[in-house]
Amino acid sequence: MSSIVLAVGNGKTLFGGAGVAPDADLVRFVDPENPIINAFDLCALRGDGIFEATTVWKGFPVSLENHLKRLANSARLVDMPEPNIPALTRAVQLVIDQYDNPEPGPMLRIIVSRGLDPDTGVGKAADRTPTVYIFLDAKGTLHSLEPITMASMTRGYPSDITARAPWLLNGAKTLSYAFNCAVHRECARRGVGDAILFTEDGYTMECPNSSIVARYGDTFVTPDPRIGILNGTSQREMFAWALEEGKKAEYRKLPIAELREADSLYMTHGGWSIPISAIDGRALAVDAAEIQAINDAIHSGRTHEDALKIGPTGDYE
Repeated sequence: MSSIVLAVGNGKTLFGGAGVAPDADLVRFVDPENPIINAFDLCALRGDGIFEATTVWKGFPVSLENHLKRLANSARLVDMPEPNIPALTRAVQLVIDQYDNPEPGPMLRIIVSRGLDPDTGVGKAADRTPTVYIFLDAKGTLHSLEPITMASMTRGYPSDITARAPWLLNGAKTLSYAFNCAVHRECARRGVGDAILFTEDGYTMECPNSSIVARYGDTFVTPDPRIGILNGTSQREMFAWALEEGKKAEYRKLPIAELREADSLYMTHGGWSIPISAIDGRALAVDAAEIQAINDAIHSGRTHEDALKIGPTGDYE
């Protein structure tokens, strides 16, 4: 039974190519238990690459189109070749087709390295082709709808840093996760489930691996991604659900002090909306039936088309 499916993608076809090549030219399947990463690859040496991750719910890759659009944006920000979206879409489907475990929601990851390091002897002879891995995993840690606690932590820079220093790659989903892992270790030291980051001048950003959504009455609010954070895919699915239910949804600069006073908070990532039961020690209401309804709408594909049209509009303040 295939509970973990790992494929190595054809970087020439999946990045920089045109059209959809024959299936055999898109991916090759390998044993997930065997090592396959080259020691001279920049993903191993420098964490130089990009990725996307979501849930495949009963064969449906949640928000795949928005994930691939965001992958393309990350590639642009880090000066990598443009992804071939139709070819990547087909490659993902080939991986899904190999999965036959009863677990309904395995994690899908698309990992793209810049390729072999040209400053190494091995890399000098390479042709700068991106290295691509796609895998489904039903055996790793999967999502839970158990409410989590959260602490707010400073990100260490002001809210205008993205406009002043685009080379910081804020808004790109890169493989460089040393900072994110350090935040999660700090969460463990504090005895909380996760963190919400904020700027030095007091504006909410995002969680280390997730987006944040606050509810005030019937209005759902998330930080405008133009502050220098990822444009959340699951957050857009949740906004689509809210709008379909006759509620309001908005992007804006959100002071961390205002976030701490929300009626409810939600962490969204990987095709899920997860309730937050407390922030900085303040208890929050959790509506289990609402959470189930949101995730059912996302996983059924009900919110998919509307989520593709959701995003910040107008000038960024």
